[in-house]
Amino acid sequence: MAALFAASLAAAFAIAVALNAGPRLHGAPASIDVPGSAMHAPKGRARVEGSTIVLNALDADGVGLIVAPVDAFDADEYSRVTWHVASAAARGTDLLMVWRTREQPARTHTASIDWSRGPASVDLSRDTNWSGRVQGVALAVRGQLPVPLAIAGFSARSNAWDATAADIVAQWLEWPRMAGRMTISQMSDEARHVAPILAVVAGGVALGVAFLIFRARRRSEPVAMWAIAALFLAGWLLVDLRWQTILWRQHAATIAQFAGKSLDEQHMADADAPIFDVARKIRDAKRARGGRILVLSDNAHLGTRVGWFLYPENVFYGPRHRDPAPAPDHLRPGDQVVLLLFRGIQWDATRGMLVWADGRTRAAREILADGADFAMVEIL
Repeated sequence: MAALFAASLAAAFAIAVALNAGPRLHGAPASIDVPGSAMHAPKGRARVEGSTIVLNALDADGVGLIVAPVDAFDADEYSRVTWHVASAAARGTDLLMVWRTREQPARTHTASIDWSRGPASVDLSRDTNWSGRVQGVALAVRGQLPVPLAIAGFSARSNAWDATAADIVAQWLEWPRMAGRMTISQMSDEARHVAPILAVVAGGVALGVAFLIFRARRRSEPVAMWAIAALFLAGWLLVDLRWQTILWRQHAATIAQFAGKSLDEQHMADADAPIFDVARKIRDAKRARGGRILVLSDNAHLGTRVGWFLYPENVFYGPRHRDPAPAPDHLRPGDQVVLLLFRGIQWDATRGMLVWADGRTRAAREILADGADFAMVEIL
């Protein structure tokens, strides 16, 4: 029975490779890779940090564009592309794959990318516009960008048989963990896989059952139900083995990341460490306690997280769907205002004034300040 299950699984794997691979048996090179540090942003505001490029803001039209410089390549031979996103998704952020071909240099082609976290992958083998010689690729970001988007690199994988088989196995063995966090869900992460393990194992079980039925009819004997049950059990155990492996790796990583640390140390070990560092400076500043703290930021995620870290103080951080900047006369003496990447109000340290965009002012005392992007003041 073990031999039947192994043979059925191998046949299902071969079918999966055949359905997703191109005509070539060997791809050279197996992957076209561009690091994030080599990319640039003609639209939006971005910066390079180490080996990644970070898109901080969209342009006035609500669009950001990250261009990956590549040599021209045949679209038919490299149909699986991935943008290695190193940050989590945020509501309202849409990603599109953008490319141009040598045959139609004046036309820009796009394809939407279904992405929630981790690598943003798209299979363009069935896109009629993905043809000819591709000579330019880019990632378009539309909608809203409440948190910066970090891109570690771009890769276009060969759809040759050997590369496709290697990709399928590598995706089965990978750990769906990103930025110190993991969503405890197995199936949702497999939506981007070339051939999800559940589909391949189910196909293998179906082939094994079909063989048992065919053999029983040929021999004019009843189908061995125990053998069918054994195939289903083997398939279930194989899928569950991967799931248990993910859980144990997550368990070990969580212990290594957080065990034995204080609450502040745990926050600093988590993905929000830079945001917590800002909140800790506010929390530990020499200031009066018990008053209202108003956190103002054009970045909703940033303001919300800073406010959350400041609890249980009397902190307000939104949501503010109308004018996010309170009027000067709405502020009371003793109120503490945090300006964090906020354009509606500026802190003028020379005059000791909060200055609104329309010229209104309110006297205040500086508590913390770090350039034009961060200030904390107390209303006088």
